[in-house]
Amino acid sequence: MKVFVLTGPTGVGKSEVGVALAKKYDLDIISADSRQIYRYFDIGTDKPRLEERKQVRFHLIDFVEPSDNYSAADFARDARKIIANLIEQQRRFIIVGGANFYLHALFKPLFNVPRVNYELRSRLMTKSSAELYNQLKQLDPVRAAQLHPNDRQRIIRALEIYELTGKTFTEHAKEQTEGSDLQPFYVVLTMPRMLLYERINQRFDRMMAEGLLAEVQNLYRRGVGLNTPGAQGYGYRELFLYLEGKLDLISAVDLAKKRTREYAKRQLTWLHSLSAVNWVEVNSTIEAVGKIESLLLSAYNLTSEQKLKKGV
Repeated sequence: MKVFVLTGPTGVGKSEVGVALAKKYDLDIISADSRQIYRYFDIGTDKPRLEERKQVRFHLIDFVEPSDNYSAADFARDARKIIANLIEQQRRFIIVGGANFYLHALFKPLFNVPRVNYELRSRLMTKSSAELYNQLKQLDPVRAAQLHPNDRQRIIRALEIYELTGKTFTEHAKEQTEGSDLQPFYVVLTMPRMLLYERINQRFDRMMAEGLLAEVQNLYRRGVGLNTPGAQGYGYRELFLYLEGKLDLISAVDLAKKRTREYAKRQLTWLHSLSAVNWVEVNSTIEAVGKIESLLLSAYNLTSEQKLKKGV
């Protein structure tokens, strides 16, 4: 089955374009954003506003507690259930998001990962991020290169897999031969690199103006800290460092912008590695929607005369 996927680097405007398409063509949106899954993390994840959620049905946002881990395998399992339900309801949908490990897990199923061993996890959690990352670099340099040194959740999971199975994440991935019945129809939004970086900087300034620091302070009072899974997103971690007195506010903001730009660069590197991708340059939401409409019709094997509506 062909699945329409609207993706691209962070800050490029995926959400705006996705919502515009969903409103125009009566589509559900399945989010593939690894930060919008967490409750209470709203401003810094650019989560859809409540008004938008009244007009468009979103799936896989705002449903995981900040203290809970949620893996790519969890996403693939949940997304498949939602897709099956939407097909049964004769609802068309698009996937919108830039979490490449989520998309990879959905379309190239992962190996059967072992269940979490909480005794082992507790032991690993006592180590610093630097210690964990250096340990992973020694054991599985390929997987380490795919992860940010502060991505404790996925670093710890990679170490757990080795401890529990005797094989590295990379070794398991190479042995994986199972295919997927879902075939991605990728539409990737893009723009000149320097313009994208400027948009990322401006977006973070907007988030700060909308109350991101107050949101982080509220989370901090709720007991959310640096090692909480939900707090690993860019912008949040740096502001937690500020609240703990490890950075001044200007440095925290600059670091958040820098790390977000670096993340966008890594996303683009992965997207360029894909084959059969439709690249769409973004200048405005309206223009992007106009360019994508024909691709959307193609993904659903419809002609321009046919309506892309429920049950058609």
